[in-house]
Amino acid sequence: MIDFDAIVLNPLEDIFSIVCKFTFMATKPEAAPAVVRGIYSSDAYDVPMQDDTIFSDQQTSLGIRLRDFPGGIVPDRGDLVEIVDSRHPAFGQRYWIGDSDLDGQGGAKLLLRTQYP
Repeated sequence: MIDFDAIVLNPLEDIFSIVCKFTFMATKPEAAPAVVRGIYSSDAYDVPMQDDTIFSDQQTSLGIRLRDFPGGIVPDRGDLVEIVDSRHPAFGQRYWIGDSDLDGQGGAKLLLRTQYP
């Protein structure tokens, strides 16, 4: 069996990841925060409206490897993510996880929001 996580996800994170701190506010509040790396992405997201105007938003996400989280605690909706990598332009920014989608290959994509739901 091919270990997609070891062959693809880990080498990608070695190149493109940043360090983030996860606080499990919703998943497991009594758990200690975890410092884990992930691949950050933030893109403009434009939606044409019915009246021909454009609704503009920012779609920010973080790709993570599930095995990086101690104790098997996987972050989910309502948990807090803080960018703690001082090399990154989003350093110090705090986000709430608005959605979490497992990729079936040992990873997940977290949709990040700046305001608590």
